Amino acid sequence: MDALESLKEKMVLVCKVLQNQGVVDVYGHVSARLPGERILSTPHMPPGKVALRDLIILDTNGKKLEGFGEPNGETAMHVSIYRARPDVQCILHFHPDEVVAVSIAGQGIKVVANCGVHFYRGTPIYDSPVLIRTDQLGDRVAATLGDRNAVLLRGHGGTVVAHDLDTLLRLGLDLVRTARIQIMAASLGSVKTHSQEECEQMVKFHDRPNTNRRYVDYYVSEVVD
Repeated sequence: MDALESLKEKMVLVCKVLQNQGVVDVYGHVSARLPGERILSTPHMPPGKVALRDLIILDTNGKKLEGFGEPNGETAMHVSIYRARPDVQCILHFHPDEVVAVSIAGQGIKVVANCGVHFYRGTPIYDSPVLIRTDQLGDRVAATLGDRNAVLLRGHGGTVVAHDLDTLLRLGLDLVRTARIQIMAASLGSVKTHSQEECEQMVKFHDRPNTNRRYVDYYVSEVVD
């Protein structure tokens, strides 16, 4: 199997896991950078229902080069982030209720549990609920994201970036879980967040080679017989 087919299979699995975990539904999209100034993307359809035949290839302006589906309505956001962040290899945009709730409160994600340590540098909030359908809006989201690994969009959802699809899946699920715990803890009173030193120590542990393997294998096993 060549590298492109392998990446396509992994993207479909990531989408199946996200749907199985209830963090994507009708909307949302995943993309990955390809060699030769190209982007592999889920098309304009529910991501959890995507099959290999549905995936499309775009140029760096968001124009479709290959595939039968149509680009999703917020392709501009992906294009802008790839342009601004050469280190980013893949992107997830989704709308979990927990992430939307935190974005509305204007708090950003607080590291209140170990699943949130990768977000200790902050999750900036793009202060508009308008869909990202133009290059100008895409550039604004990319600027808000900056050098972080996630950005919240007020009343809309969240966007996560990573250097590979395994890490993207983990960050996406961990973002939602952290938001859920944050909301739960807030009902009990004031919360104590992890210190920067604690987070940095834990991130070093999580960033070791193959650390995501057990995590990803578990969730993949839930969608593959």
